[in-house]
Amino acid sequence: MPLTNHPFPAPGRRTIVRTVSDVIDGHRERVRAADPLVAVTDLGEDLIETANAVGVPSMATAGPDARSVPWGPLTTCTLHARVAGDDPADSLGRLLDRWISALDAEPDSGLVVSWPSRDTAPVAALVRRGFAPRSVLAVRVCPPSAGGRPSAGVRRAVADDLDAMCRLYLELIAYEAQFGWVPVLPWTPAAARAELEEKLTRDDGWCWLAEQDGEVVGMLSVHHPDHAGWIAPAVAASSPVAYVGSLYARPGGRGRGIGAALAGHAHAEVASAGVDTVLVHYAAPNPLSVPFWSRQGYRPLVTTWGRWSQQP
Repeated sequence: MPLTNHPFPAPGRRTIVRTVSDVIDGHRERVRAADPLVAVTDLGEDLIETANAVGVPSMATAGPDARSVPWGPLTTCTLHARVAGDDPADSLGRLLDRWISALDAEPDSGLVVSWPSRDTAPVAALVRRGFAPRSVLAVRVCPPSAGGRPSAGVRRAVADDLDAMCRLYLELIAYEAQFGWVPVLPWTPAAARAELEEKLTRDDGWCWLAEQDGEVVGMLSVHHPDHAGWIAPAVAASSPVAYVGSLYARPGGRGRGIGAALAGHAHAEVASAGVDTVLVHYAAPNPLSVPFWSRQGYRPLVTTWGRWSQQP
């Protein structure tokens, strides 16, 4: 027996009661029309419902034993939402209100909703409740034959480069922390080192460094499709999907083509491996990332909207 919504109609307004499957189908149709590359995945169980909207809430907490860097609040409360109807902003707003009113989160927790970037009709509901764009998942689709030539001054990273890569990675984290969403914690250096060490020990070797006058001035790492299964379902791709884990160029090298050289080198190697779809996350407020990744052929796919659990 399908679940149904039982809303209280506003005076003078007709509200359509939809089954969960109706809402999901309507959401999928609207998203597909806005961006065919966005994959609308199944929601799972523990649904919450309002008029023309359905969602699944979840919560996750990172701790000092984590082997990867947290790119947001330590505790995140996430809503995976689907909305339909003639007024998707109203539908999403009602669902957000129900979700937020039922939360029992600590003041320093983050509330997170990820939304297809080109499906703009519902996002006013997020803005009105204090959410702001925090990060963007962007996609680059390029035929493997379009891979360019490897760039001069770029080489593959090896185990002995771990210390240099850790320094660059911590500089990247400190820069991203300026925008108020990424924490810098006492155990961040250990998590950064563990993350990079794991990447360097993989057989695919998709980590590269840029050098100038014998000094390491930039780095880029890409998750091979064998290690990008956690993010690949976000995009409707018919080929293997790779994921850019990190890219950083030291301030003295910015504007001199170091980042572009690293990206071009990585794209050439990824293309030669038969991978034509690459994803990357970047901070939405970062004035360097947004134009850079656009110039490299990436465009927004999914935007993550976030706010603190208790607004000032």
